[in-house]
Amino acid sequence: MAGRTDVGKKRKNNEDSLYFSEEEGFAIVADGMGGLEAGEIASQMVVQGMAAHFIKAHAERKATKARPMEQLGRITVSCRDWLASVNADLYLAAKSRERRHKMGSTIALIAECADHVVVGNLGDSRVYRFREGKLTQLSVDHSWAAESPDTVMEGEMKRAKKFVTRALGIQARIEPEFLVEKVQRGDLFLLCSDGLMEELNDEELSKLLGEVKDDLWKGTEALVAEANGRGGADNVSVVLARAAG
Repeated sequence: MAGRTDVGKKRKNNEDSLYFSEEEGFAIVADGMGGLEAGEIASQMVVQGMAAHFIKAHAERKATKARPMEQLGRITVSCRDWLASVNADLYLAAKSRERRHKMGSTIALIAECADHVVVGNLGDSRVYRFREGKLTQLSVDHSWAAESPDTVMEGEMKRAKKFVTRALGIQARIEPEFLVEKVQRGDLFLLCSDGLMEELNDEELSKLLGEVKDDLWKGTEALVAEANGRGGADNVSVVLARAAG
């Protein structure tokens, strides 16, 4: 795995956060909302909270003799509980201080277990799989543009894409999306904040991912550089993970 986050060319601070662990088999990208300190704190709280849960679960998994598919089931169910716990912490933090009112964060995550990958998300941060030259979005966008495209008036599509309908910390209850996929050898997974998609379409992403070889760090560098080279209007964060099989 490899990851990189960058403030971009137009923003003064970076509200994105990420965490990944190849040994433990999980990765997280979060994009904070609320502006300035609030957004930055929100994404950090999300990443730190979820990482703590994953690290603990990995240690417990190594210590038990549960069957692989049983472990996969446990982590799939647990992800929902972990997100609910992190959401509660963030929601209470936002309520406790006026200047953080309505602070929140998107999240995109993957967790590998038993030759499968658990994909989860809230908001518009994404998870892609690049397999045999084909790019597939595994996450589900929670935005005005994605959920109600027919209601978007001409000239408002850019704003509609940025209008997130679900996120952590905004409401007391959340409805995350989850997907469990069988992994094939050579699969390349990309987690990213919306700062990457603002600058690159799927065809351009496919081309860049097709050029990623063994050096995933160089791949993350190329993705961030391309986004910044096209304007870098937002913070951009990416994590790449290759399935060894």
